[in-house]
Amino acid sequence: MNKYCLFVAAMCCLGVAQAQEDPKDSCDGIVDLYADGDLDGALEEARWCVEALEQVKQAKEGDLFAADIAGWKRQSIEQNKALGVALTEATYTKGDKTITVSLMGGAGGGDMGFLGGLAQMGMMSGGNKIRVGKHTGVATSEGGTSTVTVSLDTGGTLSFASSNTEMNAVVDFAKAFPVAEIDKSRG
Repeated sequence: MNKYCLFVAAMCCLGVAQAQEDPKDSCDGIVDLYADGDLDGALEEARWCVEALEQVKQAKEGDLFAADIAGWKRQSIEQNKALGVALTEATYTKGDKTITVSLMGGAGGGDMGFLGGLAQMGMMSGGNKIRVGKHTGVATSEGGTSTVTVSLDTGGTLSFASSNTEMNAVVDFAKAFPVAEIDKSRG
């Protein structure tokens, strides 16, 4: 099984709950806590501030997963974060065909460090190199699943996978997807 898919599955299974807080609520209190000499409290509020800001950014990335792309209709969208890695996943259908799109990267955008390096190395081994707009991708077919994985300039990967859609259709869908806009939103 594809190592990337295993990592994504592990991320989904963690089901880490996210804070439901407006960034303003936690960010505003940091300076007051610091001024009062409560460094531990200020640090905790700063962590909550960053968490809330990352959620806002991830939600905006999810907004770029359009409801309709080249005749494919989005059925669902899920966003999770675990271990500093954000995952946005959407399922698109066209007739009885399904393509799952997964955006994986650092929670604040940007490079994922060691995990990003592993994903990049795994993505580039095997398969056929393709261009998706100005981005490099790899098309692989393994165990009846057609997958296109695109390396983002800002770190992370965008993956398109289907077990019931031929590779050409998955590649066409990936090329129609707003890859450049998603990459730009993460920078």
